Amino acid sequence: MSGERAIETKERQGLRRPPKARRSPEAATAWGFVLPLVVAELAFVAAPLALGAWYSLFRVDYFELTQFRGLGNYWTVLTSTMVQQSLVATLLFSAFSLLFTVGLGMALALRLEADTRTNTWMRAIVLVPYVISMLVGSLLLRWIYSRDAGLSGLLLGPFGLADFSLLADPATAMAALVSNAVWRDSAFAMIVLLAGLKAIPGQLYAAARVDGAGPWMRFTRITLPLLRVPILIAVVRLLIHFVNVLTFALVLTGGGPNNATQTTGLAMYRLGFVDFRIGEANALALLVFVFNLIMIGANLVLFRRGRSLSP
Repeated sequence: MSGERAIETKERQGLRRPPKARRSPEAATAWGFVLPLVVAELAFVAAPLALGAWYSLFRVDYFELTQFRGLGNYWTVLTSTMVQQSLVATLLFSAFSLLFTVGLGMALALRLEADTRTNTWMRAIVLVPYVISMLVGSLLLRWIYSRDAGLSGLLLGPFGLADFSLLADPATAMAALVSNAVWRDSAFAMIVLLAGLKAIPGQLYAAARVDGAGPWMRFTRITLPLLRVPILIAVVRLLIHFVNVLTFALVLTGGGPNNATQTTGLAMYRLGFVDFRIGEANALALLVFVFNLIMIGANLVLFRRGRSLSP
């Protein structure tokens, strides 16, 4: 290779080199901020996940691996009557909670969209249950639904239903569980949908009014199509939350009566910390984790499709 060609080759290689921004002080500062988060993710997410996957392959007696079972724990979990009942309870709880939470969140967002002083105060009031911890909120509702000392007994007494307990019947216990989720998480749906409403140009509604479109037509032809992505984000985020929720069922109903409100989160808790069947609890947790990954993947696909379809 001649000297000129060698110089030319070095120049081309220099042009192909990545920008030196990676070695700049700004890049070092960025890595300094990111690195603690990466370490925390590895320590508190990746490592427990890998350990749980390893434990799910063994029979575990009080955190001691005693017998390799392979996929036996997964088969035991999938054929367990208790787990199957928890899947049905989780499906019912998630479906009704999602329906009423998003519906109420949409109604609140539409009602409180205008920037008035009254609406500002109302938004703050709606947000109060969301900033209260799930434990405190569930304890409060359990006190309200209590037959002996709660408000429900006091309110139902004049109608001859003083002895009726919402938490004693399977149907009403599930309704109480759903009401807990709706009471707390409607604020999240309202926030997401309210942000979407603020992004819709007001000229569209003005033009629709000029054309004679009524409130229902403006809602179905303008608001709903342009809120497709915020609705999708709220639905998937809340669905993942409801599928994995533990506190509501543990504190409010304890899974009863007759396991009617025992969700998969509560089933995992009982398998691991009540029955000490650690291997099966980890197997169920891994199955729920896979379901969450599927939901996140569906979220990404639908989000891209929704953005491509948005006008």
